[in-house]
Amino acid sequence: MGNVARPSLGVCYLKAYVSKYAQCTVKVFHQINESNENITRQILDFNPDLVGFSVMSCAFSAALCIAKSIKETDSRIKTVFGGEHVTGLFVDETAYGSCLMSNAFYDNPCIDFFIPFEGERPLLGLIQGLKEKKDFQDVPGIVFWDGIRVCVTSRVERVLNLDDLPMADRSDLPYAKYHSPDDLSDLEYMHTTRGCKFKCIYCATPVSNPGPVAKNSAERILFEMRFLKEQYNRKSFFFCDELFTTDRERIDTLSNGIINSDLRGRVDWRIFARADDVSGKRIDLDLMSKAGLKGLFFGIETMNPRSLKKLGKKSNPEQSKEAIRRTYDAGIDVWCSLMIGYPWETEIELRKSLDDYLEMFSMGFIKHTYVAFITPFPGTPFYNYCSRNNLIVNPKFLDANCNEPVLKTPVSKERMIEIYQEFISLVA
Repeated sequence: MGNVARPSLGVCYLKAYVSKYAQCTVKVFHQINESNENITRQILDFNPDLVGFSVMSCAFSAALCIAKSIKETDSRIKTVFGGEHVTGLFVDETAYGSCLMSNAFYDNPCIDFFIPFEGERPLLGLIQGLKEKKDFQDVPGIVFWDGIRVCVTSRVERVLNLDDLPMADRSDLPYAKYHSPDDLSDLEYMHTTRGCKFKCIYCATPVSNPGPVAKNSAERILFEMRFLKEQYNRKSFFFCDELFTTDRERIDTLSNGIINSDLRGRVDWRIFARADDVSGKRIDLDLMSKAGLKGLFFGIETMNPRSLKKLGKKSNPEQSKEAIRRTYDAGIDVWCSLMIGYPWETEIELRKSLDDYLEMFSMGFIKHTYVAFITPFPGTPFYNYCSRNNLIVNPKFLDANCNEPVLKTPVSKERMIEIYQEFISLVA
């Protein structure tokens, strides 16, 4: 999504949970445009006992630099890493037999602990374990290096009713530094689900949140929207759940709750959705529009049916076209994301996919288009496929942050970038 900055809600949930259940002071630092040196100084000024890093793959190397600086300044401080990248390393080693997680510990002595998967309960246990000087083997949900080997403790059950968690504590967030695609000054992000029932091979979500989809109730969502409006004057909301449309009854209850309350006409919202949920009329666009729905974001990924099948997307281009038309006809803005650089896709297939998309775009149905180069993330079946077939040609492919080709494909890197730039100029 280009240079869009949004709140780091994951750590805000951790702060709320730990603050509620542990006797300790917690502070969130969100690095956006600060240098590593500056953010390190801020953290050290807080004088912490434990520093946690929630990292996506593209941020891992920067987080390591900060952790190393912290350790060099004060070696007593413990560090713990979590987030999608850490979970991916854990899964790739335990499920596929790689050494990614072990190597992360071997190569980076600045890391004391990993917390893969969901963080609230394991982090609380780690804090209590450090306070009580427990044997770390007795702290569930963590991974650590004991000087000889990597140790994995017992698994912690996921939170399946998200209403059991306190609302994310946003009080430390630098709101003045956030900005949205639509330049909305009052846009607020919310998470109301964890997980996804689909298993697209490139996606980290089913890796990070395996099992059933965990949800907030519609009533809890309404409560949080009202709180954020009253506390922070937030009027526009982006539900950044991977699949907000997973529960029709919940959506209808939420929509009717907005319509029949003082929020009607005073808030609007945007969501991610699957194209087949819209084309198959599994959600009520008219009701949602009446409740203030202003945008649907579709992960189209490609208009090539062969690629969609290989990705495990379980949708087809005709469903995408129908969903885009139906959303536009309902008066709702359409946002779409595409990926290019599939290792099996020829230039003819790539150009046809982009041309088919441009046909829809030229009709004025699509407001925003985002394009990325497909990148294999550790722990996903796609990463395993690319690794086994020696398809990763850029050794720093994760640092590329999906902004350049990193895989061996039938199309040369130079030609791929040329096609990308041409396409971007047409949809900008």
